[in-house]
Amino acid sequence: MNAIDILVKEHDSILKMIEITQTVLNSKDETNIDLNHVEKMIDFVINFADKYHHLKEEDVLFMEMEKHGMPREGGPIGVMLHEHDQGRAYIKAAVEGIAKLKAGDNSAFEQIKKNLLNYCELLSNHIYKENNILYPMAQRFLPSEILDGMTVDFREANLSTPNNEYSDKYLVLVNELSTIYLQ
Repeated sequence: MNAIDILVKEHDSILKMIEITQTVLNSKDETNIDLNHVEKMIDFVINFADKYHHLKEEDVLFMEMEKHGMPREGGPIGVMLHEHDQGRAYIKAAVEGIAKLKAGDNSAFEQIKKNLLNYCELLSNHIYKENNILYPMAQRFLPSEILDGMTVDFREANLSTPNNEYSDKYLVLVNELSTIYLQ
């Protein structure tokens, strides 16, 4: 599996969590929504989608593409970075909503729901663009030795997380929540 395949595989897990999140938050009976599960979904986004996955893109893939002549501003890299920031803003607002809800403000659930569903829509479209436009472009654009080096870096990053925390812990979470919500 090469670097791009690794990123696409991570997208598959992120898309599965998006599907779970949408299923939970679009429930007709919001009184039965398990807040603990919503918090786990947010934890997944913060730690797996953002810290684990997006940082590989930002700190490795996008930087290599820039080094090899693709402009950051006015091109696909700039769009992807902007969307990463938009996603972080949605998640920050959802986390603030969780704090308000726990403090007794029941109206904060709408803030959580709105921001998480906006995040899901944004990231679904974002992943489509990366999988179908940016990643194929990177494979054509970057020299094979750079792609090979990225593959080694990504594999080492996967192995160097404590107890494979990001890969194992969060992939197990996706499977557990899938079993509950996507049957």
